[in-house]
Amino acid sequence: MKLECSLNQEEREAWLAERRKGLGGTDVASIMLASASIEDRVGCFENSLFKLWSEKTGLFKSEDQDNAILMRGRVMEKYVFELYELHLGEGCRLWERGLTWHPTRPRIFGTPDAMVEHNGVLFGMDAKTRRMRKGWGKTGTTDVPLDVEVQMRVYMEIFDAPFWDIATLFGLDDFRVYRIERDRELGEQILTVAEQWWDSYVKTETPPPVDGTDLCREVLGKLNPRVKEETLRPASVAEREIYEKILKIRNEHKALTEKKNELENQLRNCIGESLGISGIATWKPTKPRQLFDKKRFSAEHPELYQQYVSEGSSNRILRIMEPKDDDSN
Repeated sequence: MKLECSLNQEEREAWLAERRKGLGGTDVASIMLASASIEDRVGCFENSLFKLWSEKTGLFKSEDQDNAILMRGRVMEKYVFELYELHLGEGCRLWERGLTWHPTRPRIFGTPDAMVEHNGVLFGMDAKTRRMRKGWGKTGTTDVPLDVEVQMRVYMEIFDAPFWDIATLFGLDDFRVYRIERDRELGEQILTVAEQWWDSYVKTETPPPVDGTDLCREVLGKLNPRVKEETLRPASVAEREIYEKILKIRNEHKALTEKKNELENQLRNCIGESLGISGIATWKPTKPRQLFDKKRFSAEHPELYQQYVSEGSSNRILRIMEPKDDDSN
């Protein structure tokens, strides 16, 4: 199977352009997670609807990432397929389906890892690699993170599959297979919510509310990379309200942090010279850090220092001003 990560640049650009025409399984999962509780998001990846909207409207293009986690997934995915075939045993066949649109919902598509035929039954599977097990249950159960479950439910509706398997490898040797059974009513509800989101925001080019994720901050920085006006303008009523909310939360956070630090010091006092308290906390010594004196090195070896200096990307930093005594108007 030719995986997405093995596409050349031209093929990948075409693949991304096709994805911008609608909502895939992971996109729909992001939409559903926006209204989920913190408890329901355990084990889920961070998501931002503002970033999703920016990508679908063409305002923002995510840069290709080639970090260690993605590289690990690329290398291990083929191994996960092999483990899954061994798990099913004889009589199974796996093949790639590629990006496929829903037969009756023109804005919904899926890119499953593989379709499966086993003992005359046609269904699908996705291969996952994870380091952390938080949000994942025992093998053979349906206990998977909410974003993974939603993604599989989208695929089941597109391919009319009775169930979907998630073959997951934790670390190097903890292999588990989860199976999500199809719920037609729930699946249709999920797709309807996704279509409503598309019609409300993407179709009308109306940005959704910004959120508190690092992903949203990244997009805002890319969309507004430089300062065009070097003067400070007066605040609007809405901007003043945002500012006052920030000050209120900052003061509350400061008070909570001070109380937390006080309680932690109480624990340190209780632990004393012991290693810690069973089931509560440990207080271990750390190794001394080795610090590099950059200022001294650049002064004593300026030419050598310049050989290893590179200029990073520029970012805009948000600094909240302290309120003035007469800043009550």
